Order: sequence, then C-alpha cells, then structure tokens
Amino acid sequence: MQQHANQSAATYVQLQDRIDEVIGKIGLDRTIYLLNSFINNTAISQKEGEKIKMITHYLASVAIQVFDLRDDIFYISAVREYRDARMCCFHLLRKYTEDTYPKIGLNFHCSARIVMYGCITVEDRLAVPKGNGKFVANYTLLESKLIDFIGKIN
Repeated sequence: MQQHANQSAATYVQLQDRIDEVIGKIGLDRTIYLLNSFINNTAISQKEGEKIKMITHYLASVAIQVFDLRDDIFYISAVREYRDARMCCFHLLRKYTEDTYPKIGLNFHCSARIVMYGCITVEDRLAVPKGNGKFVANYTLLESKLIDFIGKIN
C-alpha cells in the first residue's frame, strides 16, 4: 500500500514537472487552452457513429504502419504482432469512443469475447512496461496519433 502511494506521488511529481515545462515553453494561457482542448476533444460518444467509423478505420491503418504489418492480412493473421496490433486497437477504441465490445468485434471480424480479452491483455501488458517495451512503445505511439486525429475531427 505504501509503495503504491510513493509511486503515485512520484508520478504526480513527473506530471507537474511536465506541466511546468509546457508552461515555460508556451505560457500559462496557452497551456490552459491546450489542456481544455485535450479534455474536450479526446472522446467520441456512441451517438457519433460516422466519427467512430472514421476513427476505427484510421486506427487500423495506423496500427498497420506502427507495427510494420501487411494490410491484406491484418484482420485475419494469428501472428503475435498482428494480434498485438488488433488488441491495441480494441483497447484504444474502448478508451476513446466508449464503443461496446460487440461493435468493436464487428469492425474487426471477431467476437465480443476476443475484444474483451484483448482489452484486458493490453491493460496487463501496459502495467508492466519493462517486460513489454516494444509493445508499450507501439501502443503509446498509436495512442498519440489517435489523440491527434480525434482532435482534428472534433
């Protein structure tokens, strides 16, 4: 319990240091604007179906690039890199669109159960970044590209 509190405090200090850097670089007013913009533009409601379709297609195409995969077998390959890329897509879609497991599964030609398993697996792997360095790096890059994309279409 104490270790978790220490880790949270250290993480908060890192966050504060980064915020201070941003303020130093672009000023307080722009930093506030940037944070408000981020908060307002990084989620898509389920009512925005067309945006979700665009995001899903974009995310799959970027995952193919980030993970260096072939697009013709992206949805069907059982090779680990392909599964990892799809699981990242599942997790990011749940996180930023709040889409349901069955709907995500339809877009990726798989069951809701596979989507749920993928989301849980991603959470587990992100929790241990040292043992999953390449995966975490790819996920982080994919997430940052997705956030940029959502900010542009909102």
